[in-house]
Amino acid sequence: MRFHRAIALLLLLAWGNIPGAGRPSSAAAPQAKRPIQESEIQAVILAIEDEIYALNLQTAFIDVGKIVERKHILNVYFEPEVLDDSRSWVIYRLMPDGEIYRKYEIGSSGRIYLHLKPGQFRTTQPSYPTVSMDDDELCKLKHDWIKRQFVVDMNPSKETVAAARARQRDREKHY
Repeated sequence: MRFHRAIALLLLLAWGNIPGAGRPSSAAAPQAKRPIQESEIQAVILAIEDEIYALNLQTAFIDVGKIVERKHILNVYFEPEVLDDSRSWVIYRLMPDGEIYRKYEIGSSGRIYLHLKPGQFRTTQPSYPTVSMDDDELCKLKHDWIKRQFVVDMNPSKETVAAARARQRDREKHY
């Protein structure tokens, strides 16, 4: 009997690592939510752009998004609500990983922390490639969520890259 209880406990613990389990279900205890603020949306966009420039990922964005004068304009979708502990999710393309469903956290200072690093996205994490999502669910999220855009400059200035790297180091230092 103890063996069956141990297996059941392991299965319950593993539930947190199943795709979609990062989002609260209707069976889970309700969590306080609030609408996302425009300043938070802009801070997430800055964190996304900073990560791209700090890791020199802009070169992987060839032929992705709308291209205007060597700048790639890409869509990003924000869950309209933030959970009580300042967690939420965003969907966007992060090359070379492809489109991702990514968790982020809003620190008490307003600083944004993106979950995981490029190349670490797995279906067993709360941040994972959207290719593993149900197509209908993904389309519904993109329809219902807040849509914005971010820009990837294929030839960023040295000042832009230096500023992005400094902000990234600051995020990593305080995470």
